[in-house]
Amino acid sequence: MCYKNIKLYFLVIFFGLVMVFNANSAEDIASIAVAANDSGPEATVSKKAGRAAYFLFFDNSGNFLDAERNSFSGVPGGAGPKVADVLSDKGVALVVAGEFGTKMEQALSSYKIKYISQTGVAHEVVQAITKEK
Repeated sequence: MCYKNIKLYFLVIFFGLVMVFNANSAEDIASIAVAANDSGPEATVSKKAGRAAYFLFFDNSGNFLDAERNSFSGVPGGAGPKVADVLSDKGVALVVAGEFGTKMEQALSSYKIKYISQTGVAHEVVQAITKEK
C-alpha cells in the first residue's frame, strides 16, 4: 500500500514540474516579429519584409527575445513566402515591416499571421503595439 502512495506522489511531482517548465517556456515564445535593418532592438524597421536583413522577436509584453539573420534576404525571388514559413514555424502571430509584398501577404494570411506596416525604431513600435492590446 505504501509503495502505491510513493508512486502516486512521484507522478504528481513529476507532472507538476513538467507543467511549471512548460509554462515558463511558453512565456519565451516569440509572438511578434519585426523586419529590421540590424540585429538589436534599437534597429530601424526594414522597408521590405521579405528582404529584411534581420527579424527581431518579441514576446506579447514587448520584451526583446532574439534576433535572427534573414537567410532569404538575397534570394532572387520568392523570399516572402519562405520567410512566412519560417515565421510560422516560430509561432509568430504578428509581423511588422514597412511594406509587404503581395505573395508574402498571401503566405502570412494562409498561416493566419497578422501583419502591419509601421516605420520607426523596432522596440518603440512593438511597445506601441503592445500598449494597444
